[in-house]
Amino acid sequence: MQYTEPNLLSALAEGSVDFAYGVSPIFFLSLVVLIVVGVWFGYRKTTRPLTPPWKAFFIGLRASVLIILLFCLLRPVITILQVAPQETYLAVLFDDSQSMAIADMSGGQSRREAMREGFYESGILDRLADNFQIRSFRFDKAAERIAGAEGLGESGTASSIGQALEYVDEQLGGLPLGALIVLTDGADNSELDPLAKARNFGSRDIPIFTVGIGQEQIPQDIGIVDVNAAKTVLEGSVFNVSVGINHEGYTGEQVRISILDGDQEVASEMVTLGSAGVTRRYEIELTPARPEAIVYDLEVELRSDEIIAENNVYQFLVNNTEKAPLDILYIEGHPRNEYKFIRRAVEDDKSVRLATYLQTGPEKYYRQGINTPTELSGGFPRSKEELYQYEALILGDIEEGFFNADQLQMIEEFVAERGGGFLMSGMIDDEFIGTPVEDLLPVTLVEESFLPSHLRGGIRRGSHPTGEPFFPRLTNNGEFSPLLRLSGDDGENGMRWRQLPELQGVFVTGRIKPGATVLMEHPLLQYQNQALPVLTTQRYGSGRSVALTTASTWRWQMMMAAADQSHETLWKQLLRWLVVAAPERVTVEFDREFYNVGDEVHVTATVLDMDYEPDNDATLWMQVNAPLDVLLDQSMEWDIEEDGVYRGSFLVEEEGVYDLLVDVASAAGEGAAGESEKRVPFVVTPSLREFNNAAMDTGLLGRVAELSGGTYFDLDDIDQLTSAVEFTPNAYSEQVSLDLWDQPWLLALLVSLLSLDWTARRLKGLS
Repeated sequence: MQYTEPNLLSALAEGSVDFAYGVSPIFFLSLVVLIVVGVWFGYRKTTRPLTPPWKAFFIGLRASVLIILLFCLLRPVITILQVAPQETYLAVLFDDSQSMAIADMSGGQSRREAMREGFYESGILDRLADNFQIRSFRFDKAAERIAGAEGLGESGTASSIGQALEYVDEQLGGLPLGALIVLTDGADNSELDPLAKARNFGSRDIPIFTVGIGQEQIPQDIGIVDVNAAKTVLEGSVFNVSVGINHEGYTGEQVRISILDGDQEVASEMVTLGSAGVTRRYEIELTPARPEAIVYDLEVELRSDEIIAENNVYQFLVNNTEKAPLDILYIEGHPRNEYKFIRRAVEDDKSVRLATYLQTGPEKYYRQGINTPTELSGGFPRSKEELYQYEALILGDIEEGFFNADQLQMIEEFVAERGGGFLMSGMIDDEFIGTPVEDLLPVTLVEESFLPSHLRGGIRRGSHPTGEPFFPRLTNNGEFSPLLRLSGDDGENGMRWRQLPELQGVFVTGRIKPGATVLMEHPLLQYQNQALPVLTTQRYGSGRSVALTTASTWRWQMMMAAADQSHETLWKQLLRWLVVAAPERVTVEFDREFYNVGDEVHVTATVLDMDYEPDNDATLWMQVNAPLDVLLDQSMEWDIEEDGVYRGSFLVEEEGVYDLLVDVASAAGEGAAGESEKRVPFVVTPSLREFNNAAMDTGLLGRVAELSGGTYFDLDDIDQLTSAVEFTPNAYSEQVSLDLWDQPWLLALLVSLLSLDWTARRLKGLS
């Protein structure tokens, strides 16, 4: 209910009129009757004859004058609850977040300008100060006391109405707080519920008056909601940047999305906007241009009629710093073209190291790419510690008898527990059927004797169907998989695949396992009504596995121009995909995708021991290098509820790239160099929170007022605020009696009636 200053008409309507001299309303009505009767008696005889209508007119006019005089002489009063002047406090809260800079008010005014004009310059604050002791506060994600309008600055990167109400309650809790006024657009983006605090104030009879500022719907706006991109990439990798865009007023229109590295545009895409009010995601392919942490600017084309420009730009970080190469172990059963060309494809790739163990003859082996003379000197690793120092394992045309039972089990655990990548290339020995290796493959294995005659023979040359040349067919998943991209443009990618020469020979496997994904298949041959898979991937435990059932990808290099890099690109992408998901012994995660100035950064570090089991006995220190070289050095605490997990937090006070170093001293043993620390950059960017969903939230502000016993006002109706605050009952209101007899309009009415009576009598010639 909206309370305003009472008057005679409202008092009569509510039946709350009384008389200061103790006269009851019934006695007053009796006197009114006597006055009417007396006037009628006086007009029985007049000096000049009058028609009945005129006589009734004069009786009514004279009776009204006498009744009003009687009413005033008896001194009518209204008893109401009203604040005692200067004995209670009034808190005024001003929204000082960035959304108040949006210029969606009449005449192109910003919300802050309209608030200043409507509240400060109109004199409302001065009128409120006649009855209250005013305390002013500004708020964004935090609140603070201010002296006046000069304390506002529109720099807050978030809005928390609930936190502001709580802060005022703490600051003025010991004082007679009569009411609160909150001037805001209601765009609350905090986790603290303002309605709960409003109920609390309402239970203590402290009303909150909310004043809404801004438009309830932004008619024309395109805004970036968020951007997701790989935070860490390997040198030269192609990856997708996923952009979430929301808009109002541009359904079906095309806009340009650009990614800039400084002033240089490095990627762009024309996209068609979907339905208004619905966030839609768009993908843009990007390759970092230099080996460092790069802050990219993502821009959405700004339309001339957009109201909000700030949410068309976003910054994100990609960590392309030089890293130690990821280690891949490649076991090959015999010299073949595939082995030679795989090694050649990645020999200039500094992001991976291919350590190979090639069987060249009976009991003869050749090692390449090793780091030390002792690496692989005993053949395939015989311990987890030895195998787990690699991120991926490739087996190529190797017989099952090369491994013992413990090594086969260790391969399965390498993928499932350690999270390593596994690739089997070419022909697969039937003896692997029933072993742990078959379990982790994305395809089932079938004994050759169970195959139809036209599919027997494995990978053979000649007239046998499985040995004939074929152009592999990309599946729908394969066309868009980052493993098989030769170009960021779909049309060019398809053209380049059509230019690749045929492969020769395919090894026949059984059906695809549930959860596996076929990226490339044979165009003609089928087994059990399913095209023969050529390249299949799947998740297995914590790792990944791949089956490549041909040994002729070398033809993509040997039969192409020497300058063509298709073969190298595909193998680099495949091997990087295998290794990039393998966990390190120290991993660091942040609680959010991005941070803004003043945010608290929560860091989670997961530490594994030499067997890649959670390590609860480590000591972790977190060092933060800020853009201005301000160094923070503090310990991280073990989370007792999660094995191997340590947590820490700190505040960021400026925009820019930060460098976080987590240093680990473990009681579980020492690892290789670099395994005891993790360095991760992150970026603090300008905020988008205040400019997305920035329309005025009338519903929230109305509920806050209602639950507290206050009233919601639009900014246009703010002139009613003063009387509403003064006459709305609160915990410190007092009963006061207001005289009604001295109302100016009542005197004006009395004079008007007397004048009318005199004029009418003169016209009729009455004395």
